[in-house]
Amino acid sequence: MPIHRGKLLKSIIQKSDISIFDLSKALEYSIDAIHHHIEMETLDFKLLLAYGEVLKYDFSVDFPEMKSLTVKETFNIEVMNYDELLKDRDHWKLKYIQLLEKHNELLIRRLNFSSSN
Repeated sequence: MPIHRGKLLKSIIQKSDISIFDLSKALEYSIDAIHHHIEMETLDFKLLLAYGEVLKYDFSVDFPEMKSLTVKETFNIEVMNYDELLKDRDHWKLKYIQLLEKHNELLIRRLNFSSSN
């Protein structure tokens, strides 16, 4: 019979020194999401891998098929140097500003349309 992955996760969390609140902050998951994960019988290995990183637990002991997974491969993490990070930040900042400008244009059009009626 297969192991209930969520129940295993719950038992590992309970044995750890990490509170649900701290786990939530570390993983950037809501507490509700963590409780949902605990209920999932077939919780995705990618999620277990992320939990394992924070909880310092190797879930591949329980699920040998996870041995080939790494955090970097699983989440397609790209390592960027400082200059690349700045360039990426500026790219998304510009996109955000362009979006705000379009939003403002639409608001102005809507205000002008409603005042003309």
